Amino acid sequence: MDVQETKQWPQYLAAITATLSMGIAGSHIGWTSPSLPYLKSESSHLPMSNDDSSWIASFFLLGSVPGNLLAAFIVDRIGRKLSLLLAGVPLTLGWLLIIFARNAYYLYASRFISGFGMGIVYVVCPMYIGEIADKKIRGALGTFIKLMVTFGELYSHAVGPFTGFHELSYAYQMTKAVLMDMKSRAGFRDLFMTEGNRKGLTICFGLQLILQFSGIAAIESYTQEIVAPSESGLAPGISVIILSVCQLVAGLGAAILVDKLGRRPLLMSTTLCAAVVLMVSSAFYILKIELGWPLTGLGWILDSSVILYEFIIALGLNPLPYMMLGELFPTKVKGVAVSMANIWGSMLAFFVAKMFQVVTDTCGMYASFAWFAASCVLGLVFIQWFVPETKGKSLGEIQDKLNCRKKVKTINQEIYIKTIDF
Repeated sequence: MDVQETKQWPQYLAAITATLSMGIAGSHIGWTSPSLPYLKSESSHLPMSNDDSSWIASFFLLGSVPGNLLAAFIVDRIGRKLSLLLAGVPLTLGWLLIIFARNAYYLYASRFISGFGMGIVYVVCPMYIGEIADKKIRGALGTFIKLMVTFGELYSHAVGPFTGFHELSYAYQMTKAVLMDMKSRAGFRDLFMTEGNRKGLTICFGLQLILQFSGIAAIESYTQEIVAPSESGLAPGISVIILSVCQLVAGLGAAILVDKLGRRPLLMSTTLCAAVVLMVSSAFYILKIELGWPLTGLGWILDSSVILYEFIIALGLNPLPYMMLGELFPTKVKGVAVSMANIWGSMLAFFVAKMFQVVTDTCGMYASFAWFAASCVLGLVFIQWFVPETKGKSLGEIQDKLNCRKKVKTINQEIYIKTIDF
């Protein structure tokens, strides 16, 4: 019997089951791309301004902050399983509010409440997977978090352009499930008591800053509007579907590569490539929108650069900050640490999603993409100097490295006793 296979397949099954809730959260994230253009159109039954749309996009991220806080409190008290089941309530309520929406305030409430549910699952899933996974496949299982989010986004992007506003919301009702429970509790103060915890928090905060300032929340919320100026002949709705499929493929690639190449090489290469394609997008907007160049027949450049951006970060920069949340902290402080890191990420994502519309309306789309590209370039410096390689290391070995403890070699001696018969 293949012992390794026997040990690993239940871990894969558990990780897939646990991250189903991430798929539901992903469908909420992807909802804005097909829905906002409709809501701002003349045919909308709920007319929205650009400012209304920016709040609809960003309230979801703001709602995740109290969800993160609640998750830190309940995850070690009621367990991982019940915490994820609890998250299903606001995620479902969010869709019901969209279905029965009568004005913008219904949508604001829907986005905030569903964001609350997302805040819970974004804390619990990284903890759970980090605890159940063998070190040889921990990286692969950790990528399931963003892979399921991408699957949910693909569902939104694929269904959205071809269904009505209300039908889209009905289509999102999905089943929630998960397993397992572990008990370990610690207070907020314990997170800062050791050098390793402080380093881990710095790394997670830094990676979230790089990811969110690369523009992921804004680009995913406004994808159709971003690619519309390309005039490439490819319908924006179809471009978004292609983008989501590429994300899904890249997510599968990340699951394979993360335990072969390591975390640092993937982070460095994907952040660098993201900076390049964001610069290309910014240059396209400068030439076409600001300078008025026709760029006839070159619209594919914008479509390709946006699709490449999503593909590239789905290989590393997007999944790895969440995957590493489950690696960098000991069990007793993991709930508090993951919650704090996700609160920080949610606040950054809210800021970026809201300011994207403001910067675009004030300076132009090129300025937003230049901001995202510059953030990626600065992020390379942080990754080079602060992010350790955790590939193939046990959770104990990672803690030793963060706490600067020297590895002590042990020598196992076998003692043989010869009995004497009288």
